Amino acid sequence: MSQPQETISIEVKVTSRCNQECFHCANNDGPSADSDIDWNVFIRRLEEWARTKERSAYALKEVRLTGGEPLVNFQAVQDIVKCCQRLGIRSGINTNGLLFDAEKIRLLKESGLEVVKVSFDAIALTTYNQMRGSLLSFQAFADIIQALVKNRFKVILRYTLSRINLSQLPACYNYAREMGVHKFQVKPLIRAGRAKGLEAMLRPDEVNNALQVLSKTAAGKRMMPEILCWPPAAGLDLSYRICGSSNKIYVSTGLKTTICNFIEENGAVPIGDLATTPLEVILRRRAQETMWLQDINGYRLVKGCPNTAYFAGRST
Repeated sequence: MSQPQETISIEVKVTSRCNQECFHCANNDGPSADSDIDWNVFIRRLEEWARTKERSAYALKEVRLTGGEPLVNFQAVQDIVKCCQRLGIRSGINTNGLLFDAEKIRLLKESGLEVVKVSFDAIALTTYNQMRGSLLSFQAFADIIQALVKNRFKVILRYTLSRINLSQLPACYNYAREMGVHKFQVKPLIRAGRAKGLEAMLRPDEVNNALQVLSKTAAGKRMMPEILCWPPAAGLDLSYRICGSSNKIYVSTGLKTTICNFIEENGAVPIGDLATTPLEVILRRRAQETMWLQDINGYRLVKGCPNTAYFAGRST
């Protein structure tokens, strides 16, 4: 049996509906949104791929469910997670965490969900509400995270760094570490969706200064922060992931596939439509990096990335 040549992950948007209306949402999702994926089609494509995976050039590492808030469409989440468990594919979810309760945690654990990434942007309640909407009790939110850790999910806390919560970054890292989560990620605010044109985006030097403080805070600690969608800065004890090192495809609620959900629809390089195209074909198209990658100052970025000007040194 031949060995797969490349490991790929799939990020699939199960719904555009959300119980919050975060100011930095890349897709303008929220309570008034109304689109949901035809998850039975997505499941059929996974099963179709699995039947011939020994001949595939790829190995599916993970299917990550996202939204909107994926827990709004709990049936889709549970069905896809169960499918992944049957096929031997790791599954995870990106969530604001607020819709978890003991029953949902139990059901998803039994269904095989492994990774839970929770948006964690502030400790101060006023700052959280300013960024994400209404949260009545921070303690209730923290209790959900603790319950996920206790149930042995691989919990990742993701921090969107902006001018609003800049001062809370070190404290949030320390809080995450004390809770015993698997990973703490930082993604500087990306000018897309509702964040486009906002004054909350930091200058590149401000981001790098904040990351320098974070590096000092994390020095000698067990958990090294991971920085997403930002070029590495020399001398900082942090790990980085940028476009060229991220092997995944993104599936919209309409089953259209691209590389990144932060690129506006008219600027995204399409890979294919899962409604009409087998998953293996789409994965092979994704391997054509010249189609969707550009080189900016030595960094490989997705074409149309909203942060291109920053990385090219054209924005301050």
